[in-house]
Amino acid sequence: MSDKTNGTFGGISRLNHWLGALLYLGMLAVGFTLAFDLLTREQAGPLRDLHKATGTVLLVFAFWRIVWRFREGFPAPVAGVPAWQAAASRAVHWGLILCILAMPLSGVLMSLFGGRAIDIYGLFSIPGFSKVESIQQFARSLHGLVPYAFVALILAHTLGALKHALLDKDATLARMISSKQAA
Repeated sequence: MSDKTNGTFGGISRLNHWLGALLYLGMLAVGFTLAFDLLTREQAGPLRDLHKATGTVLLVFAFWRIVWRFREGFPAPVAGVPAWQAAASRAVHWGLILCILAMPLSGVLMSLFGGRAIDIYGLFSIPGFSKVESIQQFARSLHGLVPYAFVALILAHTLGALKHALLDKDATLARMISSKQAA
């Protein structure tokens, strides 16, 4: 059922949310492992290649998620949510949308405009372009900064959901878990 008509999130929206959560959290963990040099050079190389391939696939997933969310819209907040909380929720959700696009896009641009191909799990390869230092450096900077904003937004999103479930005891979290209409 559509998100617009049920007052809750439909099955595809729930699948997008939870699958995206697992994939993006996994990619953030791998990205931080690589960024902080927690592995040897020999260990990091194959993991970096896997990270690049998965990030490229996540870019396609990000476009799908964004198109789906705009198509479906956002259900209205449950009854009784103060206006400031609804505004904060919208801001966090928009920030998350920007991050799910900016992270993989910056990674892909960083590789391709750095003159490096992206091998997609050995199935095919996206060839790198002629090196364009300005684009590559901008993408590198973005790819280095966005994860921190992403983590902060994920924490805000998670804490907000837990607040609604445990303190407010409203249906905000329940409608992302079940197809039953929110009260």
